[in-house]
Parts: sequence; structure tokens; C-alpha cells
Amino acid sequence: MKWNRIPGAILLLLALVGLIVSMWPVSDQSTEIPFSIPDGLSGTLQLTQSNQMHLGENAIFRLKVAFKQDQSERQQIILISKLELDNLDVTPRGEGKVLIDPSKPVVLNWEATAHNAGTYNGTLWLFTESVEGERTLVLALPINLEATALLGFSYQSARIICFMILITGVFLLFSPFKSKKMHN
Repeated sequence: MKWNRIPGAILLLLALVGLIVSMWPVSDQSTEIPFSIPDGLSGTLQLTQSNQMHLGENAIFRLKVAFKQDQSERQQIILISKLELDNLDVTPRGEGKVLIDPSKPVVLNWEATAHNAGTYNGTLWLFTESVEGERTLVLALPINLEATALLGFSYQSARIICFMILITGVFLLFSPFKSKKMHN
């Protein structure tokens, strides 16, 4: 019965390594972009995103729009935003319109989900819209995102498989002790 301990210990170790790797977070990067538009408005855009995502999980994009303080007495502004990524499910879909007060920063959020591993390209668009409906381009930023799989599986599936291997390893590792107790 001692032969069960070695494969059990190996399976247990492999499962623990697989679980740690599958739960390791993807690092985000932050980019600050100054902007100014013909209306005399200026400020900074801070984009927080990751260039890599786990297959089956969401990649989060955050764009913080902050106007310079000397423009805080201006009227409200309409921002139009859109995140386009090839063959990915992006939420919210399409264009989003937000009426903002330039004295307060605003944060725009998107989530993208990949169903297949690969590299995805797209563009993050940001416009201002005047009362007459005229749009002014503020940002057209290329986005590159790589969706990775873990041994060909989505990360959630890999976690489930590793958990099943963990249970098998524990069973093989500790089953000889139960057999000895039952014989005594």
C-alpha cells in the first residue's frame, strides 16, 4: 500500500502548483495622457488596463478623465466613449454618453471577455460633443490584449481540474493509513 503515497504526493504537489498559477493575478499598467481640445479644455486621461488576460475571465479597462482646475467654472460637457476590441465581448457595448461636470473627475469602465486564446486588437475612442451635436476627437488609443490559456484550458476549467487532482492526491496519500486502521 505504500506505493500510493508517491503518486499521491506528486499529484498533490502538481495540483497545488496548478492552483497557485491559475490564481495568480494579471498585472495592470497605468498610462497618463495629457489632452487639450479646440474648446480650450485640457486635462489628463489616466488609462488603467492590462496587456494580458486569463482566458474565461474579464479584463477591466478604466479611464479616468480629469480636467484642469482653472476650467471648473465651465458648463457641463458631454463625453462619448467606446471600446472596440476584435471578437471580444465588451461591456458596455457600443457608445456611451456621459454628461459630466468639468470640476469633478469621471471614471469610465469597460470589461472584455475572450472565448479563445489569442491576441486581440482594438481602439479606445473618446469624444466630446457640443450642444449642436458636433463631435471633437479627444482620444483614439490603440489597444492590444493577449488572452492566454493554461495548458489549453480556460483558467476556471484549469482550477476545477487542479482541484480534482488535489482531491485524488489527498485520497492516494492518506488512503494507506485508513486501510491499516481498518485491518487492526
